Amino acid sequence: MTWWQAALWGLAGGGAASVLSLSAAVVSAGYTWPWRKEGELGPRLFVLAAGLVLGSLVATAAHDQISGPWPAFIFGIGAPATIRGILSGVEVGPRPSSGPTRGLSTAEAQLPRVPAEGEVREDAP
Repeated sequence: MTWWQAALWGLAGGGAASVLSLSAAVVSAGYTWPWRKEGELGPRLFVLAAGLVLGSLVATAAHDQISGPWPAFIFGIGAPATIRGILSGVEVGPRPSSGPTRGLSTAEAQLPRVPAEGEVREDAP
C-alpha cells in the first residue's frame, strides 16, 4: 500500500470516529445540534479536522506495515482516541508563584522545606 492510499484510508477512519463523536454529542444534547447551545461551530469543526488529520497521519506513518485498506481505516478510527488517551495523563496546572517554590514541581513544592544548618524555622512553636 502506498503512503497516499494509507493516508486517504486513515482520513476516512478519522472521519468515521468524528461522525461517531458527533452523533454521541447530538444524543447527549437531546437530539438537537450541540453547537446551538454553546453558540459556536468553530471549536467543533476544529475537533473534526483534528480527528481527520490525526487519522491520516497515523495511517501514513504506518503505511509500510499496512497490507490493505481495512487496517489503515482501523488506524484512522483509533488514532484520535489513542492520542486522547495518551494526553489524558498530562496534568496542566497554573505555574507556581514566585518565591521559594519557584521552579519546583507541584509534588516538590508540597514537601516541607528543610532549613539549612543554623537557620531558624519560621513555623516552629
